[in-house]
Amino acid sequence: MISEEKVKIMTEIAKYEKNYGRTDFRVNRYKKKDYVRFETIKMSVCMIFAFLIFTGAICIFQIDQVIMNLKEGKLFLMAAVLIVLYIIVYVIYLQNTKKKASCFYDEVQTRIKIYDKHLEELQEFYEEKEKEDVSPTIVPEENEDGKIIDI
Repeated sequence: MISEEKVKIMTEIAKYEKNYGRTDFRVNRYKKKDYVRFETIKMSVCMIFAFLIFTGAICIFQIDQVIMNLKEGKLFLMAAVLIVLYIIVYVIYLQNTKKKASCFYDEVQTRIKIYDKHLEELQEFYEEKEKEDVSPTIVPEENEDGKIIDI
C-alpha cells in the first residue's frame, strides 16, 4: 500500500537531488576550512590571470606611452602603482570570497541535514513495513446457516 507521507518524503528527496544534490555533495566532501581555502586559491589564480591580461592589454594599447616612460625612467613608478592597486583589489576580493564561501558552506550543511532527516524518515517507513506481519492467514469460512466449514 502506498503511503502519502512516504511519497511526500521521496518527492522532497528527489527535488533536493535534482536541484542542489550534485554541488552540495561535492562541497560536503571538504571541511569548512579546506573549502574556504580552496575557493580563495581559485580566486587568487583567477585574479593573477586577470591582472596579467589587464596590464598586458593596457601596455599594448598604450605602447607609445610605455616606451616614453621607459626612456624617462617612470616605468618603475607606474609598475609600483599598478602592483599597489592589485594588492588592494586582491585583499578586498579575498575577504569577500572568504565570507561568501563560508556562508555557502553553512547553507550546504543545512540542506544536507534536512536531506539526512528525510532519509532517516524514509528508513523508518521501510523498517515499519518490514516489521508488519504480511504472512497470509486462513480465515474460517461459514456456511449460509452460520456453521464453520473445515478446510
